[in-house]
Amino acid sequence: MKKAKMTAAVLAAVFAFAAAPVLDVEVAGKDGVAGLNGISGISLFRPVYAQAQTEAVDYDPSLWLLPLTTHTRYYVDGDEKGILLRSHWTGIGTYSKDYEGPKPPMRIMENALENYSLNESQSFDKSRGKLISDAKNDRDQRLANGGTFFGPYQEEGDIFVRRADYRVVSFLEDGYSYLGGAHGLGGVAGRNFDVYTGKELKLTDVITDKAWLAEAIKQQLMFDYPNSSFAQSGGASMRETVDRMVEKDQLLWSLDPRGISFYFNPYLLGSYAEGLFTTTIFFSERPELFVKNKYSDVIDWRGPQNYCMELRPYMSVRLSDSPRDERIHVDNDNTGIMIEYCGEKMRDVLEVKEIRPVFVHCYDGRKYLYVDYAKMGNDFRLRVYDLNGEKPKFIGEFPMTRLASSLKDKENRNWYIMSDTNDFFMTATEDTNLIPGKRLRCRVGQDGRPEVFDVEGAVG
Repeated sequence: MKKAKMTAAVLAAVFAFAAAPVLDVEVAGKDGVAGLNGISGISLFRPVYAQAQTEAVDYDPSLWLLPLTTHTRYYVDGDEKGILLRSHWTGIGTYSKDYEGPKPPMRIMENALENYSLNESQSFDKSRGKLISDAKNDRDQRLANGGTFFGPYQEEGDIFVRRADYRVVSFLEDGYSYLGGAHGLGGVAGRNFDVYTGKELKLTDVITDKAWLAEAIKQQLMFDYPNSSFAQSGGASMRETVDRMVEKDQLLWSLDPRGISFYFNPYLLGSYAEGLFTTTIFFSERPELFVKNKYSDVIDWRGPQNYCMELRPYMSVRLSDSPRDERIHVDNDNTGIMIEYCGEKMRDVLEVKEIRPVFVHCYDGRKYLYVDYAKMGNDFRLRVYDLNGEKPKFIGEFPMTRLASSLKDKENRNWYIMSDTNDFFMTATEDTNLIPGKRLRCRVGQDGRPEVFDVEGAVG
């Protein structure tokens, strides 16, 4: 296999593709466009560092946001007897097309993410070769013993971006393996990069005291999962596991826009059926836990005031320290999309094959859910939900998608990453009166709908 070197040009490739009829959108005016009239958007300019004690403890309103893309490469390996392995891996990179100005921070992260993706590609090559060999040996042994069925092995790797700004790029590596047996096993791991240096962060770069951290995690887990198996025994086994992982620097974590999240994969705290446990500690809850800037005495790793955060399906995410216990959980089956937000549930009934949800938090506190979804025919489009009322509410479906590659390409899938609510990229579907298959530059409108303010190739 040719080694994949992740570059911005490769990651940002955009192709035309077809989609079924949906609602349409018009091109918005230029008033309030990111970068104009003092409105912050995705930018390559590093802001002047000026913060005061009176600013909110959990966000930094001066942060610019970074445009990123992910690239997934798919493989199907077999021989004359059938398929042995289905696999894919995902890389990540920056997207700087159409942006002008000084680029040192962008270049630093571009190099850091390119190196990360290249290393992951090389590691995947090695493991893929071994898995093909193991699968062949497993199948041949089963056939020799009289077996008639062999389920191909699976090795899958995806990326969900939690944060992308001029301070931190943080994302989840989401992996799943099936190597025979009763079921496969999946889990996540966090990767966190300092944008100014390109270096991967250590937990001690963010947290002031590991003992305090261990106690905070244990308390929050007991609060988040009162009905779990570990809570029924008073949390003794969970406490031992957390203490051991903290002591040995084995915690899996991501630095989110408003705090830090920790992940405990299946079997670590409970049974396989209980799945993955996750908990978040917010800057505003325990400010003494987090490293502060020596010049301003504010938390050094605060995120932007407006942000977008990709959500891993089937994983509950705590969004704030609101008294409403603000959590969101998004999943799907082939008959609909299920959303649970602040304990209220809704089911959006439609044909669904897969989803990629994004939580959207605007400057003024408005919150929405953007979900790219595919029908059984793999046609992607966007559905938007309002999270500002008592219950989640469906806003509409739109002829655009964050997918940046052609559906005809079975080996690659590229995605634009939403990071800035006021400036993000989409691709127009074939059924729009905008230019089909072209890149759209959008913002979140006042009613939550995506507004288009620039179309690739448009004149006038």
